[in-house]
Amino acid sequence: MKQFNTNRINVIGLASEGLCSPSQAALSLDISQRQVQRLVKTFKESNNNPLALYPKPRNYWNKKSDKVIDLVVSLKKESPSRSNYAISDLVKEDAGEEICPTTVRKILLAHNCYQKEDVKRRTFKKFEAKEFGQILQMDTMEGCWLEGYRRTKLILILDDYSRAILGFKWTFNDTAWENMLVLREIIERYGIPKMIYTDNDSKFRTIRHGSIYFKYHQEEYKTEIHKALNQLGILLVNHPPYQAFCKGKVERLFRFIQERFIPEMKANSFEELNQEFSRWVEWYNSSHTNRMTRAKPKERFKPNGFKPLSGKEELDYVFSLKTMRKIDKYNSFSLDGIRYFIRRQDCLVGDTVELAVNPTHKIRVYYNGKFIQEFKKKIK
Repeated sequence: MKQFNTNRINVIGLASEGLCSPSQAALSLDISQRQVQRLVKTFKESNNNPLALYPKPRNYWNKKSDKVIDLVVSLKKESPSRSNYAISDLVKEDAGEEICPTTVRKILLAHNCYQKEDVKRRTFKKFEAKEFGQILQMDTMEGCWLEGYRRTKLILILDDYSRAILGFKWTFNDTAWENMLVLREIIERYGIPKMIYTDNDSKFRTIRHGSIYFKYHQEEYKTEIHKALNQLGILLVNHPPYQAFCKGKVERLFRFIQERFIPEMKANSFEELNQEFSRWVEWYNSSHTNRMTRAKPKERFKPNGFKPLSGKEELDYVFSLKTMRKIDKYNSFSLDGIRYFIRRQDCLVGDTVELAVNPTHKIRVYYNGKFIQEFKKKIK
């Protein structure tokens, strides 16, 4: 039987007889005066019937039948490990009625059959680099943020110690070459870092399981980016597979960018987007106080762990895509269906040369580690 609030009945009764003002009744019942007036009107129209002061029970049009409810409960009791989604599918198969997994959860809660999954918790050890340039984290964020383009990708490099954004590029393709361009820009500006920390993307690590490449150890077969970093003495470290939480700092930064930069951007092209983001990065590095370090990124550029370039590094060779070609009888080689002829004075017929390819500009030819000739890359 329904329990009535006698105080409400008494107060509304007094208000309906004019013995209590609406403001006094509202204060006593902790409701608005408008609500008091509605209740008084309803009370009078029902001939002072207390039932009129309470909402009538609703008949929900989508309420599930007892048959379906019993089926949901029985399926859960039959196998307690069944998920709400699995029960939803089984109900559709057995009863021919669609039911939302959320509704399944509500039914199970009402019948004390819902078991909250026991999530195994773990603790994490706080880690931070000791100096600027000691560890750089590199990752890519993607989404549909630029009108007219199916995907928009941001290649970004974050300094672990200062949390500064050192390099970036908004691009359509997240290729090894685009990543190498960002790395080169940082090295030319700041120097050589000690370590680059990445995920297990195939740009950074050989992951072709079951293929001919997998028979080589990681030390023997390296990606183009791995080779370039090795030539500069930079250590490349990948976090363990399926443990993306290891790069939490850069992931939090991506979320911050989506919350603060993306809603404000007005770019219509990748060129405009890179220009806008460049200004935003300047603000971020110089004015934003990081919650963890309690300092602005540029305030933590010391101590500096970057190693200055000696001038002997041939960055055009280091940051290029390497491939081998055998020189034919015409003293030429073919790349992407286009033939390139080497000078006559450098006769290399029958020999194998190494090509250092810049996909957009040039091809440099090396023989036994010696530079031979440079070609402007042609587009077929």
